[in-house]
Amino acid sequence: MVNIDCGDWRYTERLNPYRYKCGYCGQTVGANNGYTVSHHNDACAIYLCPYCGRPSFMENGMVTPGSAYGQPITNLPDTVQSLYDEARNSYQAGAFTGAILICRKVLANVAVYYGAKDGQRFVKYVDYLVENGYVPEKSREWIDKIRTEGNSATHNQTAKNKSDAQRILDFVQMLLLINFKFNSDYNNSGSSPKCWCKLNSANLSFHKLKHTGFFWIVIFFNPVVNGHV
Repeated sequence: MVNIDCGDWRYTERLNPYRYKCGYCGQTVGANNGYTVSHHNDACAIYLCPYCGRPSFMENGMVTPGSAYGQPITNLPDTVQSLYDEARNSYQAGAFTGAILICRKVLANVAVYYGAKDGQRFVKYVDYLVENGYVPEKSREWIDKIRTEGNSATHNQTAKNKSDAQRILDFVQMLLLINFKFNSDYNNSGSSPKCWCKLNSANLSFHKLKHTGFFWIVIFFNPVVNGHV
């Protein structure tokens, strides 16, 4: 991307401050510089991101382009990485039904990556992930939610909404972080990361944590993982 500063734009004006997540750089910013349509005041304006300098169009509180949902996760298997990024980009474009359908494919590819047979029904991949400890038994209903939402998106006329897509992406993100990022960080580090050091003090390995579900408790409730500290 070309480096752009807000000051590089010509004939800008001061706007009422507006807080939004930039669809280009992903930063949450408070912008107050850009352009307005004279007879609409700030109800219809172009805001310039103070972080990356890119313009976002705001109309009645709706910002275009929107921001991708969830956090970027790198170093995933190629067959998983491209689909996860596509699901987030679909959400960004407002294609919530598409995002849910892609999330189903993400889970299927994760199961195949860990040894499931390719070309099976989705429920078989759900069983494989649960039975082999990649998802705790008590989280089966979450995956089943993805199955039913995906079936509904495929066979029903009603389109899925933003909150539907957010719930599914939240679960997929957590699954990928646990099985790829956190697992890899744990195995590659000489010391235990903060988020599971308490449990490791009891001499529990990551493998045991993953298969008992304790590790998932850490992910759900640890403030470090959830970004609150």
